Amino acid sequence: MRVESAEQKVLHYEREIRNHIYDSFVWKHIEEPIIDKDKIAALLAILSHANVKEQQLSNYILSIMLMQIALDTHENVTNELNCEDAHELRKRQLTILAGDYYSGLYYHILSKTMDIRFIREFSRGIQVVNESKVELYRSKEASAEFLLNHFKAIETTLAEKVSIYFGSSCDLSFFKDFLLLKRVNREFALHDSVDRGLENKPGYYAVMLMSPFLNEVEDLQGRVERGLDVLTCEDMAQRVRQALAESREHINNLMGKGLFK
Repeated sequence: MRVESAEQKVLHYEREIRNHIYDSFVWKHIEEPIIDKDKIAALLAILSHANVKEQQLSNYILSIMLMQIALDTHENVTNELNCEDAHELRKRQLTILAGDYYSGLYYHILSKTMDIRFIREFSRGIQVVNESKVELYRSKEASAEFLLNHFKAIETTLAEKVSIYFGSSCDLSFFKDFLLLKRVNREFALHDSVDRGLENKPGYYAVMLMSPFLNEVEDLQGRVERGLDVLTCEDMAQRVRQALAESREHINNLMGKGLFK
């Protein structure tokens, strides 16, 4: 039997997911969904410490990632719509339909496991993610603690549900910190790439440029770096080191521009 490395397993699942979601027509009109390989790696690491049958592992990984992509796709639906712009209208409609389709694939694949209790528990996690997104984007005033708590809920709840349900013996707090750091990196990257005034960005972006948020991120970096000492998978360790390097680069860039207050 061929023994796959951790990286080979991640690439295998990335290909499987892409095969399920690929649609040449839809992808002409909407952004191609991002398949987060780091999240696949984290799920594989979590489930490697749990009693999951090998023949069922694929269904769980595929379905969980399909739901993650569905949630991410629906998040890309904009509320700023010019009803006279046919292209934007089609893009918005197809984005909604694509998210619904990926969600349907999640249920289809997960139904093969016949694990009704997992579906029920995972659905509660999906509800938490959606509620946290609504609270985050509706917030007019946010603290660093509020912001990080909602980032964490959005990015780690599904992984937490998986870990608890299967009784994984992994260090869940480490993987939650890693996924949170990845979200913060993404927010910093978006902040840096948007060529608009701060007032036109999400309200919470202002909080990201204040010292309390910076202090929290530096604490997060420290926790993640300390967690590297107990990682036995070199592929996972490399992913963590990359996330840490990106985090420090974002902060240095923002500091260099004199944006932190």
